[in-house]
Amino acid sequence: MLNIFSMLAAFVAGLLKTAFGIGAGVFLTPLLSLTMDPKTAVALMAPMMLITDFSTLGTHWKRWDKKQLLIILPGALLGTILGSYYLVGASPEKTKITIGTIAILFSTLQILRIKKEKLFTNIKFSPWQGSIISIAAGTASAIAHSGGIVLTIYLITQNLKKETFVATLVGFLLFADCLKIVMFSRLGILTLPLVKISLFLVPVLFLGSWAGSKLIKKISDKQFVIYINILVFISGLILLIKH
Repeated sequence: MLNIFSMLAAFVAGLLKTAFGIGAGVFLTPLLSLTMDPKTAVALMAPMMLITDFSTLGTHWKRWDKKQLLIILPGALLGTILGSYYLVGASPEKTKITIGTIAILFSTLQILRIKKEKLFTNIKFSPWQGSIISIAAGTASAIAHSGGIVLTIYLITQNLKKETFVATLVGFLLFADCLKIVMFSRLGILTLPLVKISLFLVPVLFLGSWAGSKLIKKISDKQFVIYINILVFISGLILLIKH
């Protein structure tokens, strides 16, 4: 189980989070699903995603928008529970199809957002629409660690300051990732051996974080994120073809 791919996943998770502030889950989950059972890949990533949340929490503590959290957290709760039950009940083939589809859709969305920055800024989602989007975000988070991308669709329309925007997103991710640990453990997806492997990979994760702090000064984040999402798209396509 502890192979070069899982070590690479931990390294890239730390690098992406530190250098570019993007969730590594949507990138790493489809890649790991090519080399291991997709449910195992999702479970293995869960503790690492939570650790990356805590590593950035101090910077954003209490800078979030409380009103927005009240709108999105109930939906995140429901969506994460629904996604967790889907994950445990679906066959490996269906899980691969789901993760592959999510990877393709969300990588395309990310590239569109970068290429067309005003794609969502002219839209204003209402609170009830935000609640619905947060359910989808919670579901995507449980299935493929990609809820942050979904929630961004809503938050980007709320005209939040950059610091408030990021802090609110961090608050959502922390809540969803804590809930995933609980749900995955109760449903038997996240086992003690997997937790031990994740903890063993923590030093690799922080090594990636250190590398990210160096890389951020040397590369355009827009171009890098585009390249990353192209890889996500290709990985999702391979998952669909090989399922």
